[in-house]
Amino acid sequence: MGKKEINTFISIGILLSCLTAVLFISSIKRAPARDVMILSFPMEFAGWQGADVEFKDKEYLKRVYEILGTDKVLIRSYSNREGEKVLIQVVYSDQKRQSFHPPEYCYLGSGNNEMLYRVKVDIDLGEGKSFSANESVYRVSRNRVLMLDWYTSGDIMTGNYYKQQLFFVLNQFKHAKSGGSAVRVWTVVAGEDESGALERCKKFIKEAVKVLPYYL
Repeated sequence: MGKKEINTFISIGILLSCLTAVLFISSIKRAPARDVMILSFPMEFAGWQGADVEFKDKEYLKRVYEILGTDKVLIRSYSNREGEKVLIQVVYSDQKRQSFHPPEYCYLGSGNNEMLYRVKVDIDLGEGKSFSANESVYRVSRNRVLMLDWYTSGDIMTGNYYKQQLFFVLNQFKHAKSGGSAVRVWTVVAGEDESGALERCKKFIKEAVKVLPYYL
């Protein structure tokens, strides 16, 4: 058998292997879509009072939903009796992992903002529990904004985007609790007090994650 014939058989073998893989993946039934109540997330909990962030440009909001592939997007501000204020954004998708991306993709995409730094931080939930999130500070116009962000996939909370993507796919195939979200909590830095902004976000998150899983 000549070299040309061997290459032909190899090419056919590769094509058959690819076809088999495609047929196998397409034959796996994904977990059915679930009713998710993220937009019903409580307006008030643990001393925090919320207010929805309204968008006057409905066409712009529609385009955002089309790009994300989901309209299950919560954007809300919360404040407490001490006058502390934070904002939370939750983007949820039951079937499309493309709905999630690191926040710097959109914050830096406009070209008007600057990311000053990004590090990992542990969020203490009490009773020996914690999880890892991403802390970043952006310069937005004349202000600095401190943000903590993380991802969920089923019952997993992680600051690792790629880990979330992996679990998202695995949960679909295993018929486990499907769906995932990208969660961001941020606040404006007062003066140079970044540590105060960080503690403010942590304080809110500690209470919010006690409630959030019931709405995802």
